[in-house]
Amino acid sequence: MYEIGDLMTDANTKPWLTASEQIDHLKSRGVHFSLMSEDDARSYLEKNSNYFRLRAYRLGFPKVEEGARKGEYANLDFKMLVDLSIVDMLLRYEMLPLTLDVEHFAKVKLLKRIETEGEDGYAVVSEFISSYDGTKPDGTSYNSLKDEILRCKNSPYTGGLISRYADFDFPAWAFVEVISFASFLYFYKFCANRFDDREMLKEFYILQAVKSLRNACAHNSCILNNLRADRPQFKPSYVVTRELSTIAGIGLDQRKSKMSNDRIQQIVTTLYAHRKLASQGVSEHRAKSLRMFVQRMNKHVDYYQGNLQVSTGFEFLTKVISAWFPVDAD
Repeated sequence: MYEIGDLMTDANTKPWLTASEQIDHLKSRGVHFSLMSEDDARSYLEKNSNYFRLRAYRLGFPKVEEGARKGEYANLDFKMLVDLSIVDMLLRYEMLPLTLDVEHFAKVKLLKRIETEGEDGYAVVSEFISSYDGTKPDGTSYNSLKDEILRCKNSPYTGGLISRYADFDFPAWAFVEVISFASFLYFYKFCANRFDDREMLKEFYILQAVKSLRNACAHNSCILNNLRADRPQFKPSYVVTRELSTIAGIGLDQRKSKMSNDRIQQIVTTLYAHRKLASQGVSEHRAKSLRMFVQRMNKHVDYYQGNLQVSTGFEFLTKVISAWFPVDAD
């Protein structure tokens, strides 16, 4: 039994419905069960997904505006919600490895840059850690970055490194292995300012978008339930939009519309970052997987002819992936 968000008995109480009652509720909202039978839908709700999550994908489907069915969905079948949830799952499975690749190659790039600059690998870390020194209201000193590192002292993965450098005298190559991705990005920014490198600073903001998408994928958050054009939280990176402008079939209006959606913007930015940072071998490997995803994403694209958010979103992602991650004919 699952909670129904928009069906309320009073201001503070929401009823819990069985799978059969959930189906009845969907039918009352105009959802059809032609592409998937009610019996199959009931089984799906009981074994594969929960109603609250599945219904999130209804956004963007048009509703009847007048007549006896006013307020009901005009052309929404339960199978469409199922298909979107599956494509969304596969999208997360594609994006998460890409974000991990980007994190890895960003670390490789930064360490190489520290070496090229002739930096003392210990001193640069020491100065960065010191930048987190602070004082509590009671006058005691603290360092939030040291606290973050110490929280992982018992980790089977990083505990050994942390204990080896108990005084926090980390060399850069060990330091990047014990801090979070978020802290690594601020170390990246710290070095960009230290080297007076504007390109690195731009990369920092690109990597911030990658981190946001990584967190969403790792927490299994829905992505494809909201692809509408909106006012984005952050302005799209100029270098990313410039690269998009070279893709055939993507005009200025489409570029602006799609990149105004935070989710699409983060996906595209991650694809761009991977293309720029990852090795050729890794990029080619991901290209094959991404091409298979595109094929599955468009398998039932005819379902969404009345949902421009989804249909044009799929079209946009298809063009970007095909252009940036080509697969050899052999």
